[in-house]
Amino acid sequence: MKSLFGFILVTLMATSAFAGFGDMFKPGRGGPSYGRNVTCSATDKGWEEHWGGHSDCNSCLKKHGSCTETCSAEYYSTTVKGRDYRGYEMTVESRGASRYEAEREALRSCNYKYSDCRVISTNSQSETVSRRSCK
Repeated sequence: MKSLFGFILVTLMATSAFAGFGDMFKPGRGGPSYGRNVTCSATDKGWEEHWGGHSDCNSCLKKHGSCTETCSAEYYSTTVKGRDYRGYEMTVESRGASRYEAEREALRSCNYKYSDCRVISTNSQSETVSRRSCK
């Protein structure tokens, strides 16, 4: 009876300790979330490339025979500097979906290893994540 009680107790403790573990694999939970800031637009090969184009392939194809849809992910990149135990300046970089997320992660990583951590720069960046032909 004692071993059964011990087994149940250990099982309950393990279950509660790892209850949120699977959440990091769900969209929008845990880990970096660069994918939240994805925007797409469709353009033909004409002048509308300069003003951003159409919202999707269907609206572009209504006016043009051939279009290309491009999706971009916008994210923030932060650089943080700190000092190691010998006094050498060390650099840590991080990305995030928001300025706050990028700076928080970079400072967390820096403070884990170094001291006197400070944000040097945070920049908004964009990266093409997909491109397809609309036909």
